[in-house]
Amino acid sequence: MQILAISNEAPSKLKSFIAEQGITYTVGVSTDALAAYGGGGIPHAYLIGADGVVAWHGHPASLPEEELEKLLRHTFTLREVAPELKAAAAAFEKGKFAEAKTLSEAAKAKGGRVDEDADYILGRIAEIVAGWKQTAEKGEPLDALESAALIQKHYPGTDDAKAAAAREKEIRADPAVQKELAAWSRLEKIRGDIRRAEGDPKKLKPIRRKLEKLIESDGATRAAKAAQQLLGTLK
Repeated sequence: MQILAISNEAPSKLKSFIAEQGITYTVGVSTDALAAYGGGGIPHAYLIGADGVVAWHGHPASLPEEELEKLLRHTFTLREVAPELKAAAAAFEKGKFAEAKTLSEAAKAKGGRVDEDADYILGRIAEIVAGWKQTAEKGEPLDALESAALIQKHYPGTDDAKAAAAREKEIRADPAVQKELAAWSRLEKIRGDIRRAEGDPKKLKPIRRKLEKLIESDGATRAAKAAQQLLGTLK
């Protein structure tokens, strides 16, 4: 998964903001880059699948965490494959990579299109899992936790899943990570408050104070930086 932010502000202003917030994803400048996706307030987020179809869009705070992975499953798309690989393709698109791998390997040795499509599915699985493994091992703690969880969920019963479980346990033992996770948990509750407030100024006032308190108490965490950005959208 790749993150791309688009702003219509001057590059000089964005550079200082990026540095202050510790942003590591790509940020671009454009006045009309998202016109094809329709209008929306600021900020406005889009989740776009590998096929270029918009799976969801709206205010970043309006998407519950529990819904995100359901939407991400729509990005597990494949080209049309031989009939012998239909079951493997269906498993892949449901995020059942271990099952898709077993079915693809069982379908091989028939030659021609079947072997080609089996190798295609196996290659897609290997590519996705390799990306998760790299992030789990070398990514920032929260990103590593997310990738380790994805491996265990979508690739269960494998050596990679066992290694991911061990890696997750190692990361969660870090006191700094525990503090970060606690801060994110608080932030998620505040995001829920924002969704329920439905833009009512009276309801948003105490929510802004909650964000300010989170920033004051957990200023060194990524959650606090996200809270700072969210606070800016509520003013």
